Amino acid sequence: METIAIRKARTARIIVALKRAQPDAKLALDFTSPLELLVALILAAQFRDDRVNQITPPLFRKYRTAKAWANANPEALQGQLRSVFGGRQKAQRIQGACRIIADEHGGVVPNHLETLLELPGVGRKTANILLGNAFGIPGIGVDRHIARVSGRLRLTPQTDPDKIEADLTKLVAKKDQIKFCHLMQYHGRRTCVARIPKCAECAINTLCPYPDKMR
Repeated sequence: METIAIRKARTARIIVALKRAQPDAKLALDFTSPLELLVALILAAQFRDDRVNQITPPLFRKYRTAKAWANANPEALQGQLRSVFGGRQKAQRIQGACRIIADEHGGVVPNHLETLLELPGVGRKTANILLGNAFGIPGIGVDRHIARVSGRLRLTPQTDPDKIEADLTKLVAKKDQIKFCHLMQYHGRRTCVARIPKCAECAINTLCPYPDKMR
């Protein structure tokens, strides 16, 4: 069994190899401000990022502030999100979060984890992704790709996202945590896919102990 030190060293090698193989890795959601990213992340829950990117441009032009989102006509907003999975509930969460931001934070998206977790529709994954990509604050937001790939790489035995986050935080240097998430997400989408991973073309094949390669 690997010690933490050995696993940390292997994780560092994985990051180097994925950086070389995937220099274009970045967050898949389009945004120009912390508020836009917050809205996009809420919409992206159990929904494809590329579809969110198709839907958000007119919304971002229409609702430019937290107050504008909070004061939007609920039925109109829900109608605009009708093509989004869980659109009605997500509209309510967005408006609830933006109302708190407008009323309690001067319209500015907070950049503290605990404060973000008080917003409707914001869990640890959303908060960490927001902090990393909008504010440059290190953290690991565990989505389905990161959960799957880190499990196959035996970086963690956990299946609960919060426990996966805790394990990965011990292995990934703070300076690499934001990029690590981008790399793992890209790798999960392109190579280490859910059904049959493309092990033959994997850039980190030799660093991976996954037992079912090529199946």
